[in-house]
Amino acid sequence: MEAIAKSQATTNGKHKRRALNAIIQPFLQFKMLLYMLGSTVVVAILLGTFLYFAFSDLFNNLYQGGDSADYYSEIMDVQLVHLLRYSLVLFVIYIVLLAVVCITYTHKLLGPLQPFNRHIDSLIAGDYSARVKLRKNDVQVYYEYAEKLNKLAEQIESDRNS
Repeated sequence: MEAIAKSQATTNGKHKRRALNAIIQPFLQFKMLLYMLGSTVVVAILLGTFLYFAFSDLFNNLYQGGDSADYYSEIMDVQLVHLLRYSLVLFVIYIVLLAVVCITYTHKLLGPLQPFNRHIDSLIAGDYSARVKLRKNDVQVYYEYAEKLNKLAEQIESDRNS
C-alpha cells in the first residue's frame, strides 16, 4: 500500500514538474519578451520613418496629378490598406514566435538549475546519496558543474560513512 502511494506521489510530482518546466521564471521570461518587443518597436519605427521619407514624394506626386492621378491614388489607398492589414497580421505572428523563443531559451538555460537546487536541498537535509541528473539535451556547461557537485556529494557521503 505504501509503495502505491509513493509511486502516485512520484507520478504527481513528475506531472507537476513537467508543467512547471515550460514557465520557469515567468517574470524573467516576460521581461525578456518585453526587451525583445521594445527593440522590435524601435526598429519598426526607424523603418517606417525611412519608408515614409523614401516614398513621400511619390505619394505627393500621385495625389496632385490630373485625372489619371485619381485612379492611381485610389489604387494606392487600397494597397496601403492591404499593406497595413498584412503588417498587423505579421506583427501578431512575430509576437507569438518571439514569445515561443523567449520561453524556449529561458527553459533551456534555466531549466537545468532546478536539479541543482533539488540536489543542494537534499544535501542540506542530510541526504548525501542524492545526485544531480540533467536532461540529455541540456547546455553542456552544466554537465561539468553537475559532475563536480556529484563528486562532492560522494566525498561527503564517504566521509560520513567512515
